[in-house]
Amino acid sequence: MKNLLFFTLLSIGLLSSCKDDNQDPTVLPEATQSGKNTAGALIDGKVWVATTKKINQPGTYCENSGNRTNITLELRQIENQGRNSISITAIIEDLELNKIYPLSEDPDAGHKFAIYNDNNVVSYHTNSTNTGTIKITRLDLQNQIVSGIFEFKAVNNNGNVVTVTEGRFDKKFD
Repeated sequence: MKNLLFFTLLSIGLLSSCKDDNQDPTVLPEATQSGKNTAGALIDGKVWVATTKKINQPGTYCENSGNRTNITLELRQIENQGRNSISITAIIEDLELNKIYPLSEDPDAGHKFAIYNDNNVVSYHTNSTNTGTIKITRLDLQNQIVSGIFEFKAVNNNGNVVTVTEGRFDKKFD
């Protein structure tokens, strides 16, 4: 009887630990800061979750150069393909954690922008009219973890706009 109880509890523990490895694609991941390699957002109100599998470069990349921090996020829903992805690049001078930074292609905003590619590889870009924000909540260069939240509106070449809200990421550098 003790063995049956032990194996039952062990099985429940193993099943619940697998949950973190395979993010449910219908639910946004938690906004964590521990390098869980999760990311997601609402795209026009629909849940979008990035794959947890390793993706092509540049992936997630961060570096400090003097007072500038370069952060590049390549979040993909379909492994190794250029469709259904969110790309964010932000070069931030004097980065402060939990400060909100603009995403656009406006030269006054510096080099900070976002791109969404849909399933048909139609690209939507932020610009001076369709903008967004990013907030870095953790940047740990030693342990190679970057976490934060984002949102943006972006437009394609035909003038169609996509709205990305409740974005979050908790990534280890690739």
